[in-house]
Amino acid sequence: MEILFLSHRIPFPPNKGEKIRAHAVVAHLAQHHTVHIGAFVDDPADLEHAGALRSLAGGECFLPSLNPQLVYPMGLAALFSGGPITTSYFGSKAMEAWVTRILAERRIDCAYVFSSAMAPYLMHRRDFDPGKVVLDLVDVDSDKWRQYSEVSFGPKRWLYRREADTLLKLERAAAAHFGATLLVSPYEAQTFEHLAPESVGRIHSVANGVDLEMFSSDHNFLNPFPKGEIPLVMTGAMDYRPNVDGALWFAKSVMPLVIARLPDARFYVVGSKPDRALTSANLPHVTVTGRVSDVRPYIAHAAASLAPLRIARGVQNKVLEAMAQEKPVVATRAATRALDAQPGRDFWLADEPGLFADAVVAAAMGPERARVAANGRRFVEQRHDWTRNLADLDALLETAAGKVNAVAPLHSQPEQDQSQPLPLAGTI
Repeated sequence: MEILFLSHRIPFPPNKGEKIRAHAVVAHLAQHHTVHIGAFVDDPADLEHAGALRSLAGGECFLPSLNPQLVYPMGLAALFSGGPITTSYFGSKAMEAWVTRILAERRIDCAYVFSSAMAPYLMHRRDFDPGKVVLDLVDVDSDKWRQYSEVSFGPKRWLYRREADTLLKLERAAAAHFGATLLVSPYEAQTFEHLAPESVGRIHSVANGVDLEMFSSDHNFLNPFPKGEIPLVMTGAMDYRPNVDGALWFAKSVMPLVIARLPDARFYVVGSKPDRALTSANLPHVTVTGRVSDVRPYIAHAAASLAPLRIARGVQNKVLEAMAQEKPVVATRAATRALDAQPGRDFWLADEPGLFADAVVAAAMGPERARVAANGRRFVEQRHDWTRNLADLDALLETAAGKVNAVAPLHSQPEQDQSQPLPLAGTI
């Protein structure tokens, strides 16, 4: 088939967040199909990979750059138009013209739209059947904005709540318009079904995976930490608000409790573009590395990997990657509620500072750390293999292209219910 793939971020290189999932989908589709990619570039360094992306996809690639300076005027335009700021920022006449040309010149069998921000490019066209579109929301992005509003004040609270409302309206309209909608886990799919009941039956879940060879404990990496330290590591894009908030919460509220019991412990915040709130805080026992060429040595030599997120949706790749490297993981409920891994067996779970500190000490130095780490690796092998998980896409896309009959919803197995209190560190 010839497949049109639209994404709000260039799906290459697969080095953070949603780009990991987008790259995996493109690589999977390109094994048997020609993929034409329209995607925005927000980091000029990513354009160095344009040739590799074209070779991978086999089709045309249109990669216009985003201008961050336009976010405020585009935001004002959205306020007047009544739409989400998100779609206003990703609105582009050049992208629209490219989509129109591709649909006119190529025999596009179906389309894969990655994120709600790109949905408007195919929602109301007369030259392409919306039933041939698979929309990958990944997670319920509107709910993330709702969470932002609940921890904000003043004008920001109103603005974030407005974005949540307008984005949910778009998510619902797109799901009702297109042939199928995907989310990253049964938890996310069921959450969205509750918000968009009119689309029940066309909402599916396709789980993220991990490169099990790349993220393996078999590699011998040089130790990036000073001798004698007990390194505690958090990885991720450090200009992303939930990561910044989680890192600051841990550094200020949890780390002092850990230091009282493990004086040699140090918290490493490992990730690109660290927010000024992190770099200017001068927090004791904390190192902010900035961008590193490879996060795996930091995970491999850490005493424990942390995901102290208080705001989150979807599946956290940082958790899966640390588990795959057979590293003890301590995480909050927000960071793990989309997983069906079991606290006390596969990782440590805690939300309150004292309990989180207890869990960190147990994960870093306790007698059960090796057992839990091995269970975490086994969980990822069983549930988060890319090849196995993405096989579900084939039937969905063939249905969208009209080649097979409709597919039943792909999230019949419910995730573990984490809405109720779960075992914390003391259960291990």
